[in-house]
Amino acid sequence: MAKVSVNLEDDLDGDDSARKIKEMAAPFPSVSRAKSLALKDAPRVQFSFTNVPKPIKEAFAAEAKKRRLTQKELLYECLRAGGLDIPANAEIDGRRR
Repeated sequence: MAKVSVNLEDDLDGDDSARKIKEMAAPFPSVSRAKSLALKDAPRVQFSFTNVPKPIKEAFAAEAKKRRLTQKELLYECLRAGGLDIPANAEIDGRRR
């Protein structure tokens, strides 16, 4: 029967394959890419407002429909227009994790 050698004290600093693994596991050098991945993988929470007048809610829904956006996408557009740095919808869509 053949003997199996097991080395439990691997020296990962001297191994070339370990270097490659460390490089692949390193964070993205792009700040925007890292931010969009952080937003994409962030836990989801409920986001709502207090009651607003019905005409405002209807106008918001109508504007979203006119632009062929969801109401969430329109909210992101409004926040971007207000100066918040929010990545594109495709970059933070949690369904595409």
